[in-house]
Amino acid sequence: MTFSDVDSTGRDAPAHDAGAAAPAGPLSEVRAGERVIVVEVGLDAELAGWLGAMGLGPGQTLTSIRRAAFGGPLHVRTGSGGELAINATLARSILVAPLPSQRRVG
Repeated sequence: MTFSDVDSTGRDAPAHDAGAAAPAGPLSEVRAGERVIVVEVGLDAELAGWLGAMGLGPGQTLTSIRRAAFGGPLHVRTGSGGELAINATLARSILVAPLPSQRRVG
């Protein structure tokens, strides 16, 4: 992901080592093909509840499928297999973090 080193309060985040978890950032910054986990949905309770019911709530995984041109919607697949188009404004209100890399056992 292309997140800056700024924490959720807007302050510079402390430096982190390669083994530390990557910083969280808005869903709007996720590139196509990336898998992330939802950390926080910064919206009113009714809309956040609706998104949660659609599989887009805290703790749930998402895969970015594609991004529309010219700031259009972000198409995502939820961990349960549902697909949604999220507009750019809404995607900026959803805080996500990259999934930890999964190691293959040889």
